[in-house]
This record gives sequence, structure tokens and C-alpha cells, in this order.
Amino acid sequence: EESRDGVTGSCNQSILVSGESGAGKTVTTKIIMRYLAILSQRMVMARSSTAEFDFNCEGSGVERQVLQSNPVLESFGNARTIRNDNSSRFGKFIEMSFEAKRTGRGTLLGASIYFYLLEKVRLVSVNPGERNYHIFYEVLSPSGMELEDRKRYMLTSSFGRGSTPSSVRDFRMTSMSGTFDRRDGVDDSDTYRELRMAMDICFSFDEQDGIFSVVSALLHASNLRFVSDERQSSGSEGCAIYNLDGTSGAVASLLGVTLEALETSLTASAIEARGERLIKKLSIAKAEKALEALTKATYGALFTYIVMRINKSIEVRRDSISRGIDEVKSIATIGVLDIFGFESFEKNSFEQLCINYCNEALQQQFNRFVFKSEQAEYEREGITWSQIDFPDNQEALDLIEDRREGVFSILDEQCRLPRCTDKTFSSAVYDKCENNMNFAASRMQKSEGRFVIIHYAGEVEY
Repeated sequence: EESRDGVTGSCNQSILVSGESGAGKTVTTKIIMRYLAILSQRMVMARSSTAEFDFNCEGSGVERQVLQSNPVLESFGNARTIRNDNSSRFGKFIEMSFEAKRTGRGTLLGASIYFYLLEKVRLVSVNPGERNYHIFYEVLSPSGMELEDRKRYMLTSSFGRGSTPSSVRDFRMTSMSGTFDRRDGVDDSDTYRELRMAMDICFSFDEQDGIFSVVSALLHASNLRFVSDERQSSGSEGCAIYNLDGTSGAVASLLGVTLEALETSLTASAIEARGERLIKKLSIAKAEKALEALTKATYGALFTYIVMRINKSIEVRRDSISRGIDEVKSIATIGVLDIFGFESFEKNSFEQLCINYCNEALQQQFNRFVFKSEQAEYEREGITWSQIDFPDNQEALDLIEDRREGVFSILDEQCRLPRCTDKTFSSAVYDKCENNMNFAASRMQKSEGRFVIIHYAGEVEY
């Protein structure tokens, strides 16, 4: 009822979709968006004698453009986890704008998508029983990409010169967990075709070509190896990219850079001091970390570009707003927030801490604005009611976000030190957080650099 009023009236509304990981938030968000798009289409039909109702919103209108953003975002932002075969590995806020005044009331004008906390660590480390992002499996699916396109992106034998298609087992990025398929029966070839149909609406051929070149480059980059650099003097820890198998050439070609530039970026670091620029060769271990950083930064930039391009195609255009009406007053918005679910895996990293922190803060908001606000309203109106006791999770939030002794501030402080390691960070956390009632770490956990935070939803070991 509220969403219908938001479409037909001038009052802005928000819909919060929350729940544990695997509870169905992504599907619910899509249902909400489709429902609002259908309501908009009905409004248009009511004012037109020639318009035909399209239940699937498969026409050429803005409703279809908004809905077709879902397959794209799912391919590049969703992955199989222990609990969920189509888990959103990023948070998103979708703001749908509707005509609020005069004859166009209720018409969907456009939308904007905002995202946060893309889980980039998944690109370099995937837990057993999980997969990387769907897109990598879709481009390698047997009945997905055409052979000509596979050769173009060097996803066949001999890096595009042969005709045998590469498979998910050929790349470390898609095989590191030993899990290759989905349990829900969804075929990656089918979702690949849906993705390309959706991308045809928002992206030009050249834009799609650039996107798939980057995706393919990252697949090949996961197979890069480093060897000791024989050109270095004895005792030096310098390394070089192993070039004999052709992998580095494929990565450089697909990224549009020279092989020399690629090798320099991964095997050396530049230090500027007193106007001088010094080049220091990296060890194999540090070069591997540099490759991980490059992979995460590149995919993060790609995802940002994709969202920006989608927003450009579905943005509210001035010519779609009723003429002669103040722009602000003529638009009503319905925002849909699809937040991460609370997560606790066998191995929980920084991303899980950020996700659970968001849920912790959301829980406090829920407590304040539902329980506290409602009880205050009852008191003002003199309504007889029973006191409801609910847990206050401020201690858990302070443990994470306190400006002096919170985990985040400790991490910031450690990152500014010249010689910080995982060990120095965990030691600082133990020293500053041990008195917090929501923090725990046994001797065994301390020896392994682990600790426990007691969240509102349960204990999680990081």
C-alpha cells in the first residue's frame, strides 16, 4: 500500500530489504522493482487508449531499461557462497523516480543505482564450496560465448590461435575453490545470454568489447607466475614474470598495455625521496601481492564503470518531466536498499567485518526507530502497553567504530606505520579491545592472529 501511494502521490518512500545471507533479499528486491515498474505501466495505460499492457516490461520504455540492470549487476556482482547460489557481494541502493504531478502522475521516469562494499577479496581468495563472480563462469560456459568471440578474448587453446575452448578448470580464478557449478540448477550459459541481451540495451558494442577484454585479462592474470630474476646481482630478491607460456602477453594485450609496462608494475616499486625517484625490485612474494592488488583494483574500477554506464542510460531526463512544473516538486522517489545479510563463514576476513558492521548499525537503527519511537508514541497518546526490553548493541558498535580504540581506527593507525604486519595489527587489537564485553580472544586464537566479536546475531571469529 505504501509503495502504491509512493507511485501515485508526491511523498518520497524507502524500502529496506534485510535478512541473513541466503534469506532471499536479492529476489525480493527484483520483485519490488518489477512491481513498481508494472504499476508505472498501468498508469501509462490508464491515460492512453492505444497502449498495450506488457506484464514482463519487455518493451522499449524506461521500465524495461531499469529492470534490465538486474542481470548485469548480478553477473558482475553476485557469486555462489556456502548459503546462497546467487549472493550479492555488494550493497546497493536503487532510487526509482516517478512523475508526481498533473497528467503524468505515477510514470516511472528513471532510476539511480548506488553501490558500496564490493567484495574484492573474492577475486584472489575463494573458500571451498564457493565460486568467484558469476561473470567469469559465464564467459567460459560451454554454450555461452561464440567461438569467434572466445578467440578474440584469447579464451581458446594457444591463447586464441586454437579452436578448443578454455574451461573454468584452466584458470586459477575459477578453479581455486574446486567448485564450478551452481546448486540451484541455473546454467551459466543461459545467464550469459541474458546478460548480453541486457547489455545491448545499456552498452554499445565497443563498450561491451572493452568490458569483456578486461574480464578475460583478469582470468589470464590469475595464471601469472613469477620467477627469480637472473639479471639481478647475487643476494638480490628481485623477480620477473615467467614469459615462456604466453600468459603475460595475453594479459598485456587484453589490457592494452605493453609487456614491459605490465612487468614493471608488478615486479618493481617506485620510491620518491628528496626529488629523486628510486626503483626497487620486488621479491616473488611481494610481486604476488602486487598482482592481487592490481586484480582487485582493476575489477573494482570495472564494476564502478558498469554502474556509472547503467545510471547514464536510466537517469531521469529533463524532457520526461512535465513542463512548467518545478523539477523537485514534480518527482517522487522510492528508494530500495538491498543490504548484505549477516555473515559468519569458516574464514571471515575484512569484508565480512564490514558487512557485519553494517548489519550491526542497521540493527541499532531498527531498535531506535521501531521500538523506542513506537514506545514514545504510545506514551504521548496515553496508550496502555507492556514494556518491551530489547538488547542495546552500542558496545559492539563501539568495539568496531570507536575513534580511538575501535578495530577500524586501529587498522588505520597500523596502515600509517612504516613496518606494519598482520601480527602488529592483531597485537594492537588485543591490547586495546580486550576490556570490551563484546570482544574475546583465547591464547590459541592470539597465537594465530584471530579474534572474536560478539554481534547481536552471534559470535563471529575474524
